[in-house]
Amino acid sequence: MFLISAIIPLLMLYLAVLCVTLAYRFFTVKAKLPVLGLRGGLGRLTGKRRRLAVLGVLFFLACFAARMAGGLYAPGMLMVFNYEEAARGQNPNVTRFNESDILSDHILEKVIQRGDLKLSVEQLSECLALSTPLDAEKLDVSQASNLKISTEYRVYCSERVSLYHTSPKLVLNLLADVYWENFVQNYAENDSVLDLSFQELEGMEYLDVKDFLEMQARKLRNYLPGYSRESSSFRAESGETFASLSQKIDNFINIELERYEAFALENGLSRDKTTYQSRMQYANRLLETDRRKNLASHDVRLEAINMYDAFMTSFVLIPTYDVDDEFYMSRTKVGVDYFAEEAKEELASATKLGEEMEHNAYASAQVGGAGGNTASREQADQRIDELTAELTRLSAQCRELCGAYVKEKRDGYIQVSFTGPSSSDEALRALPLTALFVAAWGGNALLEPFYREYRDSRAVPEKKERRDKTRKGDGV
Repeated sequence: MFLISAIIPLLMLYLAVLCVTLAYRFFTVKAKLPVLGLRGGLGRLTGKRRRLAVLGVLFFLACFAARMAGGLYAPGMLMVFNYEEAARGQNPNVTRFNESDILSDHILEKVIQRGDLKLSVEQLSECLALSTPLDAEKLDVSQASNLKISTEYRVYCSERVSLYHTSPKLVLNLLADVYWENFVQNYAENDSVLDLSFQELEGMEYLDVKDFLEMQARKLRNYLPGYSRESSSFRAESGETFASLSQKIDNFINIELERYEAFALENGLSRDKTTYQSRMQYANRLLETDRRKNLASHDVRLEAINMYDAFMTSFVLIPTYDVDDEFYMSRTKVGVDYFAEEAKEELASATKLGEEMEHNAYASAQVGGAGGNTASREQADQRIDELTAELTRLSAQCRELCGAYVKEKRDGYIQVSFTGPSSSDEALRALPLTALFVAAWGGNALLEPFYREYRDSRAVPEKKERRDKTRKGDGV
């Protein structure tokens, strides 16, 4: 195939020789063309028109076939980034997109390893070229409105790669696969949070199991709202939507896990009663410290509020315009308002910590009382297995729904297609070369008799001069 790609350079070389020969002959005999008679030369060219037409057709076919064969053997590859962030020059994870990564050294190194290619990264890099449709445009960077971001990239692999016992299309296929895998791994949405692990449940306290499973469930629920905001109506083949799946996870947390916790508390289940009670006492001491800090902050802010002059806080009005451009006096916040909000937040935090302390104290008392029997323990272990299986099913449904959304809405992030040669475009490119060939060949055929006559006229004096020299030599 490399020999086929050499046809065009050979034809161009032959065409260059014809043009140089034509120029040389023209400048050689141009002074005698009016005397020798150009019309007679045109008459003698009549018999060569058929040959000229045949040669022109053969040259056109050779040029056209070589271009088509070269384009089919080394097609261009079009990579279209069809996710929403691409138009803003970003990756799906909202990091900056860098087109140089497509032909970066680490990508090419993986291409060589996967295809077991017999060339170096530098050699492969020299055979590859990257361009965009915007390269031909002259962008006025002085105006932000004229700045454009391309979402299409063309990759071309030279036929020279066949010297290393491979083909351009194979290299492009390998490049597309390697780059897509690297792109998804590094820049796509990270859905590893959907892969749940339950190894830590082994030997965990019964009441701690509820907190652990709730944490795992919240990881699933917190992942879904991002997709739900993009397409709240998207529905998978199973009929699930992001909203319905989020509701299932909420029911799991608020109903199933609460029932399990109530059962564990009622039966005072614990694997190590003494250790659990000591841990609850230590946790309550820490919570009590935080609660006192919140109450102290609350009291400080109330003191600051009392220090304000009542007249200063009675009203603070500023002139304002609403959305309808209507004038009105708007009350603005002052320091006392901010202190009041902060005091309310501190009191709410202290109340929440108090409730948590009461829960820990109640759990410690329950564990220290009954301690649970064998039947209740077995029932709790069975319920843990059921909750784990249910959460695993929810995780699989989340992965299925998110995977279907990414596949349909983002179409795999990148669309790759190969652009073969266009017969009409290649024919239009071959026509100018053919016309130049016909003109050069016809011009040489037209000037050939004049040039031959000129050359013969130069040869006669030279022969006569040599004969004269020979005779003089014989006379001596």
